[in-house]
Amino acid sequence: MTQGRLVLQGLVFHAYHGHCPEEAVLGGRFVVDVEMQLALASVKDDLDRTVNYAAVYEVVREEVTQRRYRLIETLADQIAERLWQSYPQLEALIVRVHKPQAPLPGLFKDVYVEIDRRRAVSRAEAL
Repeated sequence: MTQGRLVLQGLVFHAYHGHCPEEAVLGGRFVVDVEMQLALASVKDDLDRTVNYAAVYEVVREEVTQRRYRLIETLADQIAERLWQSYPQLEALIVRVHKPQAPLPGLFKDVYVEIDRRRAVSRAEAL
């Protein structure tokens, strides 16, 4: 079976997540990466048999821009949960939420959280 990875990398949004009160007012830049592993052999050049990356983008956009979370951990988990439930053909999923303008007292390149989900492989499938 051919395994493949579908990746949406560097989705950038302005949003209002964070613990600090000023983050709810000023907002900041958030960057999201989504990596999805799935079997490609069954796709057969048919969009209905795979993951529609435009629909994935829309899920991410909605979670990032239409809701507010105090923690980027919660934001990443909510994105992962929606995608996991929407696409049972996913074998693995990684969601990263970057907060490059996090309110820290020093210089840094990035702050991010990563959610990693994998479907359990049954013993029969493993053999």
